[in-house]
Amino acid sequence: MRVGGRWKYLFRAVDKHGQLVDFMLSDRRNTKAAYRFLRKALKTMSDYPPSSITTDKLASYPKAIRRLQQESLLSENVEHRTSKYLNNIIEADHGALKRVIRPTRGLERLCDPQRPAMEGCA
Repeated sequence: MRVGGRWKYLFRAVDKHGQLVDFMLSDRRNTKAAYRFLRKALKTMSDYPPSSITTDKLASYPKAIRRLQQESLLSENVEHRTSKYLNNIIEADHGALKRVIRPTRGLERLCDPQRPAMEGCA
């Protein structure tokens, strides 16, 4: 996503009910960013630590999860799942997120030259 004209990566964590737990914008999508995000999300969820973590197939996540386990910030018993079907809770939310980010749905200006019949356009 673009923020202030620059590309940023959005990391989001949701619980099993699809409720947002935490999010983070990052300049990069690497192991360091994945580690920072997971650590931040785990602090938010400190009262109820996860029994499993479902992510996309980014290679940085297993490294970040191992580091969190080595630092005892995450249980060794946590299952890391990467199935695209299990990731549907977050993937389904992309539509809602895009409605907030891009409310124009492709119409960049009110008076678009490709749509001269718009009300109020000369």
